Amino acid sequence: MITELELERVAAAIERAFRGPARQDWAHVERLRLQADLLDRLAAAQRHWSGSLSRRAELVRDAAERLADELNQVTSAIAGTDTRTAGDAVVEIRP
Repeated sequence: MITELELERVAAAIERAFRGPARQDWAHVERLRLQADLLDRLAAAQRHWSGSLSRRAELVRDAAERLADELNQVTSAIAGTDTRTAGDAVVEIRP
């Protein structure tokens, strides 16, 4: 049986492996999403989803989605359009 301390050590190793210079590209978004998925798997081993690993996974996932949103805005600004979501639909707003 794996202990909380062992899970925390694995989580720390994952965070060290993904640490590096902050980049603002899609590859970084995918790395953040992968890190969140790995932390989610550890949280499942923790046997309760309200633990520290689950919260850490959510924080990393939120960072990935914020960066993805920023990159989408930059991409649409370069293309000369503004895309926003309205419910489940994507609305394109042209200047």
